[in-house]
Amino acid sequence: MKIVKQLEDQRADECVQVAEAANGMTIALSQKPGFSTSAAYIGLRFGSTDTCFETSDGKQVQVPDGSAHFLEHKLFEGREEKVFDRFGKLGANFNGGTGFRSTSYYFVTSDRFEEGLEVLLDFVQDPLITEERVEKEKGIIEQEVRMYQDEPSYRGLFLLHHALYHQHPIRVTPGGAVSEVQRTTAQDLQACYDAFYRPQNMVLSLAGDFDLEQTLQKVDSLMLPANPGVTKKIYPQEEGQPAADWLEEEFNVSRPHVWIGWRDAQGVGLGPALLERWLLSSLAIDLVLDHSSTYHEDLYQRKVVDDSLSAHFSCDSDWGYACVQGVSDKPREFVCGVREAIARFCQDGPSVEDFERVRSASWGSVISGIQTPAALAGSVLNSMLQQYSPFGILDALQNVTLEQVAERGRQLFDPAQSSVAIIKPQS
Repeated sequence: MKIVKQLEDQRADECVQVAEAANGMTIALSQKPGFSTSAAYIGLRFGSTDTCFETSDGKQVQVPDGSAHFLEHKLFEGREEKVFDRFGKLGANFNGGTGFRSTSYYFVTSDRFEEGLEVLLDFVQDPLITEERVEKEKGIIEQEVRMYQDEPSYRGLFLLHHALYHQHPIRVTPGGAVSEVQRTTAQDLQACYDAFYRPQNMVLSLAGDFDLEQTLQKVDSLMLPANPGVTKKIYPQEEGQPAADWLEEEFNVSRPHVWIGWRDAQGVGLGPALLERWLLSSLAIDLVLDHSSTYHEDLYQRKVVDDSLSAHFSCDSDWGYACVQGVSDKPREFVCGVREAIARFCQDGPSVEDFERVRSASWGSVISGIQTPAALAGSVLNSMLQQYSPFGILDALQNVTLEQVAERGRQLFDPAQSSVAIIKPQS
């Protein structure tokens, strides 16, 4: 295995060596001399929304909602010994996660890094999926699904997804409904594994104080043979306007929880365009509702919002939305107040001082967010799965203009693309 390219950034004082294994897996290695811990992340573009797909032999497959999350659980079980137990014997911290479009696994350790790599690449590349094991796991996953359903913030976010989208699969929680868990079979999970867990679809990101050549040789010795083939994901056609203006649901809360969303009419695909959309949208949101903004201060002083207010932008290749959430005894006043503040921002635009302040804060957040081996390995993995440079965010921040952010704000905060979701106290 040889290094095929080097991604270096003097601003972040980081360098990522990229290699490609004989089976097609991409390996990213970030050396962090002097650090006591090392980290390994492995991931692929397969998540909870990928329930309908066409295999390389032309067969169309439909699996239950939550299959990607269920499969993650089954990989944790290992063949002969649970993966958590194997990492525990090495003194390593281990976990994984399933998102809408990706699944990842990682471990962090201060010792026996190569042994950790053996465990990581073993259970990801060679799982054992049987009907008996699947049936045994259903009760555990059902408990996890119900636990999330008992969280007001979780229910509210997905109620907002239902308001914003007609058919898009992000309407469904990553774990799926309990009924979907019950009807999942070993055949479903094996079909998902065979379709997506191919070496050429996977990225292994390593960071720490390790010997480059020795680590490459170790990884190379752990790789299984290539498994060529391309799987086509199939998604429903989504309409251009939100599904509902306003949705409410009663739940066991003491005060109303409010979500306001603005959706993009369409996505921009993967790569630098996706990174730019996320950056411009996030900067626009911060300029309106960051705690240091004049708009936020006005809302706070008028007691329209309190310290519970938060906002973010989420996106992937074919979807994106801004979300503002908070707790308020007067939901309609909250919604009107936030929307009025955003309308003023779209009309007036940001000041130069505010723009530079928010951009500087974002720069600092990026740099501080990759200081540890674990944070750097995870960041590199995410960027490579979304097909942009690990340090592309710094280029984007350096080149972004006030006019771009102002224009993006006007596009994003389109009143016709907005919906509200409220979790309110039970009658």
